[in-house]
Amino acid sequence: MEYIQLGLIQNSDVTDQMVMFVEEKIGCRLPESYYELMRFNHEPEPEICEFDYGKQTTCVSEFFRFTDDENYEYGILAYLPSLSGVAEQFVPIGRDSGDYLICLDRNQDFAVVLLDRDNNLLHFVARDFNEFLRSLR
Repeated sequence: MEYIQLGLIQNSDVTDQMVMFVEEKIGCRLPESYYELMRFNHEPEPEICEFDYGKQTTCVSEFFRFTDDENYEYGILAYLPSLSGVAEQFVPIGRDSGDYLICLDRNQDFAVVLLDRDNNLLHFVARDFNEFLRSLR
């Protein structure tokens, strides 16, 4: 995918060791398309960011920084299910403009879902991370 089309610049310090550490903490290997984006920009805030869920539209506010620093406030490890009160099946990877969590669902082959933690509502967004990225406008 051409990440420049999303308004991103290349800025990443993601290493294989960092990926292995994060995978160990998360307890699974995430989709390669997610890692590709993080290797391009480890804290992407795309300018092309709107997406649909159901009959509504929202936008990516930010993807969580891909870092092995467990104390980084907006890093991927700060949103581990055990720390964020999210069910183990979800891997939070970002937020939308309404502070819903953008998650990968382990139980649905890492489909992208939007989680409203305040109302315990889950919204299907895309079958996989690639489809999600292609849906951004």
